[in-house]
Formats: sequence, C-alpha cells, structure tokens
Amino acid sequence: PLRDGKGTTFEGGQRVPCLIRGPGIPAGTVCDELTGTIDVLPTIATLTGKALPTENRIDGIDVSRLWMGKIKESPRTEFVHYTSQGNLEGIRQGNWKLLVKKPRQRRNQKNQKGTQAKPQIMLFDLANDVSEKNNLAAQHPDIVERLQKRMTQIDSEITENARTPWFKNPK
Repeated sequence: PLRDGKGTTFEGGQRVPCLIRGPGIPAGTVCDELTGTIDVLPTIATLTGKALPTENRIDGIDVSRLWMGKIKESPRTEFVHYTSQGNLEGIRQGNWKLLVKKPRQRRNQKNQKGTQAKPQIMLFDLANDVSEKNNLAAQHPDIVERLQKRMTQIDSEITENARTPWFKNPK
C-alpha cells in the first residue's frame, strides 16, 4: 500500500525492512517503530559498551532498548527526509509527515511568468493514510507551518555541524 518506491521521500522509498539478530534481541519479534540507519552507530556503540567519538556530533540516537524489547515506542519521534541529491524535502514528526516537493527544473529555468515555480506542499497523517493519498495541508495550515519551521531548524543544525566528507575535522 506504500506510495512510490526506492529513491523517493514517500513511504515506499523510506520504509525498508531490517533484520537484526544478536544477544539480548528477542527472536521472532516484529517492530514497526520509527528508526533509521542513522541510529545504527549509536545503538551498536551502546550494545557493545563502546563510547562514541566526542569530537563530532552524532545525529543518530540510541534505540537499543527498542531493539531489545525493553520499550515499545521508539525514542525517535521525528525524522527529516532528503532527496537522493541531498535536498531537504520533508519531515516526519509522530504520525504527521510533511513533504515540500520542488518542481523539477533545469538550473535557472523559470516558469512562464518569469518566477520560480512554487513547491508542492503535502501533509499526511500516516496513522490513517499510510498510502499518502490524502493531502491534508489545506485543512491543517498550522501543522504545515510548525513542521516547516522544525524541518528548517534541523537542517540548519545538520549543516552547521557537518564535516567535510572523507576528511577529519581540523582541531
């Protein structure tokens, strides 16, 4: 029932099965809670008793208690969605998911009126619409505004704390 697929920010491109086996992880359990690959590093660090590096900020969170069945709800309550080109396109917070999809354009391409085309704003309640068929943005402008602000805030934090790929942060 998921919309679209791999490489998209719709649920069909975001929900990926993950199999985990290890000490303390109950066999045969299923978990549908929100986590991401970004959470694997801090979770494995906790499970192995290793400290995370302190010189760089880690964006992931420890979900070991979820993996081990000690809690039923994920400690991750929000997640930002980027396109495969690294462009911020959405946020999920609880059951609400906001997507801000910019029209595909060539560089410096303008629409007929000479202005950039407006992005498509989509708001979904994933608890009631996992297929992302019902755009609720017009009915909930307050939620759209709140999620857009949070999405921008998170992206700014990530950008501010980013290090150059393949190079160690200078000290």
